[in-house]
Amino acid sequence: MITIENNRLSVSISELGAQLHSIKRLPDQTEYLWQGSPDSWERQAPVLFPFVGKLKDDQYTYQGQTYHQSQHGFARDMVFAVTKQSDHAVTFQLKDNEKTRQVYPFAFELNISYRLIDDQLLVNYLVVNPSQDQTLIYALGAHPGFRTPLSDSSHFEDVEISTEPAEELDRFKLVGPYNDRQHPFKMDMHQPIMANHDLFDEDAIIFETHREPFAVNLTDTKTQHGVKVSVIDTPFVGVWSAYPQLGNFICIEPWWGVADAVDADGRLEDKDAMHRLIPQDSDTYSFSIKPF
Repeated sequence: MITIENNRLSVSISELGAQLHSIKRLPDQTEYLWQGSPDSWERQAPVLFPFVGKLKDDQYTYQGQTYHQSQHGFARDMVFAVTKQSDHAVTFQLKDNEKTRQVYPFAFELNISYRLIDDQLLVNYLVVNPSQDQTLIYALGAHPGFRTPLSDSSHFEDVEISTEPAEELDRFKLVGPYNDRQHPFKMDMHQPIMANHDLFDEDAIIFETHREPFAVNLTDTKTQHGVKVSVIDTPFVGVWSAYPQLGNFICIEPWWGVADAVDADGRLEDKDAMHRLIPQDSDTYSFSIKPF
């Protein structure tokens, strides 16, 4: 476990999956991150790579060969190396290896940096294609869960969900675990909505941001404390909590990719919203978490 700190925040990250383990506001030591529970959701903030969401029948084909892969990819269950560390920042790295190539036939480097800047945690991803001749096809996502509510005196239903901008937003649903982007619709977010477990009875609320600046806030209306997750150039943001296995948490999920489409043919070359990185190239992605 690696811990980084400044005078505002203390953040712990596990080498297993480079997953956030704790986000505490100082000096009162308030824990903002969901701590996991076998009764609802055991994870806390998994990294989603090289897939976001579920593949049809947990498999895909690439260049005529079939590969098997569970939901959200394998990075969340791999041990990352620590490549750089200071009091306020740390960088983790995962490279392809014999095990990854059995389920994902690509060379890659996934670098994840966590950095504290005043009262915010900035998360940066650097994806590198080290291959000399093969284009890297991948998706990437974050899945941090936050305690909802933060105080013992409040309830899940006391938490308000709001967006920036506060306007009518584009959405699409999941049909089962698969995306139905062919049938988008609008969700009115001019006013905050109150958290309710039934909001998630059809899985995640998925906003399509069109890569515009976007933020989701969770605010405990009794204490006015909460968390803000901000993104730039991020095509999708999911808001999710477990259902019907209820838990006192809500995830705010920046996604650079999405689950297989309802009508997906299973070919990686045709998969919706995948990124393509030419040989010897790299790309960066980021988002921020601000407890308040």
